[in-house]
Amino acid sequence: MEPGFLLLVASLITSFSAFALFVAKKWELGEIFLYISTSTAFAALLLLINYFVTDTFSIWYVYANSNVEMPLIYKISAVWAGKEGTLLLWVVFNLLVTSFYINWGKKGEKKAKVAAIMTLFTTYLTVNILLFSNPFVVLPYTPPNGAGLNPLLRTVEMVFHPPVVFLAYSLSALLFSITLANSDGERTVARLTWIFLTLGIVIGSWWAYRTLNWGGFWGWDPVENASLLPWLTLTAYFHLTRGREYFVYLSFSLVLFATLVTRSGIISSVHSFGGEASDYSYIVPILLSLAPLISKIRNLSVSSLCNQNLPVIFLSAAVVVFLGTVAGVSVTVEKEYYLITFLPVFALITFLIALNIRRISMPTTLLHVGVILLFIGATSVWLFEDAETIAVTKNSTGDFSLLDLRISEDAEKYILTAFIQTPDGLISPEVYAYKVAGNQRVSSVEIIPALLWDNYYSIKDLDWEKGTITLEYYRVPLINAVWIGSTLMVLGVLFRFSGKSF
Repeated sequence: MEPGFLLLVASLITSFSAFALFVAKKWELGEIFLYISTSTAFAALLLLINYFVTDTFSIWYVYANSNVEMPLIYKISAVWAGKEGTLLLWVVFNLLVTSFYINWGKKGEKKAKVAAIMTLFTTYLTVNILLFSNPFVVLPYTPPNGAGLNPLLRTVEMVFHPPVVFLAYSLSALLFSITLANSDGERTVARLTWIFLTLGIVIGSWWAYRTLNWGGFWGWDPVENASLLPWLTLTAYFHLTRGREYFVYLSFSLVLFATLVTRSGIISSVHSFGGEASDYSYIVPILLSLAPLISKIRNLSVSSLCNQNLPVIFLSAAVVVFLGTVAGVSVTVEKEYYLITFLPVFALITFLIALNIRRISMPTTLLHVGVILLFIGATSVWLFEDAETIAVTKNSTGDFSLLDLRISEDAEKYILTAFIQTPDGLISPEVYAYKVAGNQRVSSVEIIPALLWDNYYSIKDLDWEKGTITLEYYRVPLINAVWIGSTLMVLGVLFRFSGKSF
């Protein structure tokens, strides 16, 4: 039997044993089994990485996501390119953060409860891997080469984005467990969760803008929306004086909802994995994670919550995004819906933050200045971006002229480079045609920055015989405010990390 599969079986057995031992209050023995489970799951991840690095195409998952010609860094990032690898990464992160947590500070019954919840959840995920998403399925023969990684995933951002997102998801699970067990470190873990959720969204936005030829940083895609939802509710958590636990439970439920949306394909998305009936299994932990929220909802003081403006407004923003996302099951939800519903709420949040910006500490001021800049940049892009399709030919006498077309190649792709004179200067956008990915074509992005906007170019189409290039051009106003604002937000939380308030 395949060694990686056996390692996962061992991790499953020891994870469930750790859960049972923690529940039985045999804490020391439970801790030992937790470490064994962590070690075996981590060993399985390392083995999978080794299979990618050594081109072990007898493993179906390696064959489907890699090929001999791929650079080493992309072979490693291909480990988490599919749902099998990302689920394994999530299991490893769950066990790692649990192991670190129980060794942080004084051990006791409450920490054992946290570990019990985390190992039970991890057991559930591991069962899903073994039954439905096994990355160690062996082919009956060994192909000479792999099918290759999706060209859109052959980027530096792919190296960091999934690990950051799934570390945030594991920290969200840990935060849920700490709150449910009434254990120590809730606020610290909440801050860590918020930081990694924010970084995951920012890296994804940067990826969409700089690499994926979107002409923008946010497209209101259902998977993007699903990742925003727990960020909104967790941000509301920091502005509450009472009832914070409700937003912790809700945030973790929304993390699981994001997983369901991404894996099941229940809502059409450019990010989803497609979907099989087994991917709907995430409905079970969603319902279980909502149980403590529902059981405590009768104790919720609506009047005290409504007296706290920002949390209610953040919750309102989450509601309109959630409704727009789930509506995608049956209808197409256009960007205009979010501009009409979400943008006014975002404006109100920014207005209230601006009113109170002098009453708070310097790190928190830095964070809130970041929110204001993010609002200015995002609103400018969403409302005032110009888009144009431009046909460029050789020896044109207009503003755009195709100077030269060149073809080169490397081990994995053909590269067409167009040298085009534009009013903004000389650009050289490229088209990559991958040899082992069904000859799939991907256009690079050429960005010429100005003081208050970006001039954004990419190749939409080309006619080699006629010597014609069709360019997509976007004039993207104040986009740098998005990046600067996002950076200030993260820095503000990092500087305020040891404080008592957000």
